[in-house]
Amino acid sequence: MGGYDAAVKVILDRCRDTALSYFLGLSVEESEIMELPQETVTVRRADFPIRVTTVDHEELIVVLEVQTRWSWDVPLRLLEYEVRYRRRYRMGAMGAVLLLAPSERCVDHFQDGGIHYRFVLVRLWELDASEAVRTGLPCIMPFVPLMKDGPTFAEEAERRISESNLNRQAKGDLLTGMTILSGLVSEEIPRLILRRRREIMMESAGYEIIKKEGFDEGLQAGIEQGKVQEAQEAVLDNLEARFGAVPMDLVRRIYGTSDLQHLKELRRQSATVPTLQAFMEVVEEKPRGRRRKR
Repeated sequence: MGGYDAAVKVILDRCRDTALSYFLGLSVEESEIMELPQETVTVRRADFPIRVTTVDHEELIVVLEVQTRWSWDVPLRLLEYEVRYRRRYRMGAMGAVLLLAPSERCVDHFQDGGIHYRFVLVRLWELDASEAVRTGLPCIMPFVPLMKDGPTFAEEAERRISESNLNRQAKGDLLTGMTILSGLVSEEIPRLILRRRREIMMESAGYEIIKKEGFDEGLQAGIEQGKVQEAQEAVLDNLEARFGAVPMDLVRRIYGTSDLQHLKELRRQSATVPTLQAFMEVVEEKPRGRRRKR
């Protein structure tokens, strides 16, 4: 599990019911994170199956996936997980994705042939940070920096956590989660929180993430990951604008390319190639050409 996903897990361990209510609109009586079935070997640790009992005494399983960056196969993955839990427990289920970073390509449905699947997609960057702060809910404050105008309200959100009635360890968990998540949008905010609240954060189990991964290194990795995704989406946007729908095999190839310089080259090519077939040939040829130069 990556640092951002782990940060959300730290928060959910403390604030599961509040998060389900605020982000998914569920009226939760009680909830518990379920054990992953042993046969569900493809389920990633960033996915949280949660058994929920609502105030109306209805039971369902919420399959919540935390996604730092959008990936083309998210809907298919979530559909697979939801079907497995429905079959295993013979209960209603709800698929949901908590998407941390902005994407213009994210969707809340999948349709292909006879398959029609819809899930809840929480686009954090579209939620109003000022409204979140006004709720006064400490459990929502760690997500504020990722919301609309979030950096403006980050210090206030931090203060709401530190001045809340939560015990010291709970405050440490939320502040640690907020510190890690804010690294997606700012280099300064997490350093300021760490400087002001380090003593409290050291009591959080989540603080080990910062010590283990190295805070500066973790920030840099997040920034680099963001550049890669921006380049991937720029390539696909160019192709769609010029040629219409892009074949799924090609979409997978682009999302499977993580070399930033190669993606920049593909972006230039996507704006100039005469046909989509010509671009597909470029995608096939470039890696081989690069190997020959070694």
